[in-house]
Amino acid sequence: MSFYPHLGAFESIKIHGSGRDVLDTTKHSQYWQHDLEMLWESGIYELRYPVPWHRIEHEPGAWDWKWMDGPMDLIQRLELRPILDPLHHVSFPDWLEGGFAHPEFPRLYARFVKEVAQRYPWADRYTVFNEPLPTLVLCAHAGKWYPYHESDREFVALAANAGRAICLASAELRTLNEQVQLIHIDSCEHHRALDSVSEEWVLHLNQRRFLFHDLALGRLSADHPLAPYLHEYGVSERERAWFEDHAAPFDVLGLDYYAHSEMEWRWNWEENRPVIRFPCHQPRGFAEVASDYVRRYKMPIMLSETNVGGTVTDRITWLKFMEEQSEMLSRQTDFRGFCWFPSIDATDWCSLCTRADGITSPMGVWSLTEGGRYRQSTELSDWYVRLANGRATAADLPAYRPLPPLDRDLHGYLDLMSHWSNWLEPEPLLCY
Repeated sequence: MSFYPHLGAFESIKIHGSGRDVLDTTKHSQYWQHDLEMLWESGIYELRYPVPWHRIEHEPGAWDWKWMDGPMDLIQRLELRPILDPLHHVSFPDWLEGGFAHPEFPRLYARFVKEVAQRYPWADRYTVFNEPLPTLVLCAHAGKWYPYHESDREFVALAANAGRAICLASAELRTLNEQVQLIHIDSCEHHRALDSVSEEWVLHLNQRRFLFHDLALGRLSADHPLAPYLHEYGVSERERAWFEDHAAPFDVLGLDYYAHSEMEWRWNWEENRPVIRFPCHQPRGFAEVASDYVRRYKMPIMLSETNVGGTVTDRITWLKFMEEQSEMLSRQTDFRGFCWFPSIDATDWCSLCTRADGITSPMGVWSLTEGGRYRQSTELSDWYVRLANGRATAADLPAYRPLPPLDRDLHGYLDLMSHWSNWLEPEPLLCY
């Protein structure tokens, strides 16, 4: 049986321009009492929980806690153990013009985190900035999220500002509570070149995956492999040294791993640039990729996010795989927990949460029905609860043949599952 906790979690990303967030579109903002009691009744006592800055500080320096107090009071009464998440992707207030590019973002965010810690002094675990690397890639490289930039210079500027915010907010938390535990959560990535022309780009990406860990830990020395890149795009020697002087050590490294976390790159001669080949044909698997981080940082880790979108049976197969990978890691290192994210289906990830259409994204442990009005138990939630209560291991879970389009997306992972026997063909009524 597993000896690490299985966590609950709720998606909260703000959908810019809509006046809404995923707390609204999944109706967790209405049904938070039911959702939290559902976890408690299931024996899931630890969870990642959002503290939505955009809901609390509608105007600079004006604090509105009327929604947040409800869930937090219940979490405390039920004796659940939250990891608070005050900045989930782009969930900052509308008045923060430019978002992460705002020159005062680090100070303003640290001020907000201080207010949160003073409001809920009993809460002692935080993720100071959720997934900074993929967040800023989407904000500053891909142009998908506000402020919609698409350049290395903008990425580096936002990364430096985000790094300063992490350091300042972490310092505030340490000052207020010496026992606080900081869980630094970022993507768990690996990149592989499919041709020699792409090797330099892939080397850069495999260095960049550690950027925010090294910024927070003050490990961005002058001889760091990324120092020339950062300097080229605007980080001065003085700014680089600031991170060495303001190191913000964290206690646990949270790693988020998905089927898209491993990327293969080939050179596109028509566009004269590297492009991704998806799906990945030769993934190493979570245990191996996570070991890169364990060797580098030598600290406790947890699987802080995983899921796969698709049918219930597809998700059970991914749960079996990720549980098996986590059990392998737990025998090799200090492994602190497994979090399938989110506990209930999310919404609007089909548009990367750029539109508040309320379209269900079938990725949760419990399924949403009737536009989010109900949470439906499925075979997936039954297995997750059994794992959380120590009544099952990966070996007990069934393996279902993936259905389209997951049969394509997970094809490369089948080699890592080849030792499984007794594969099942999903029955249509069990899929959803």
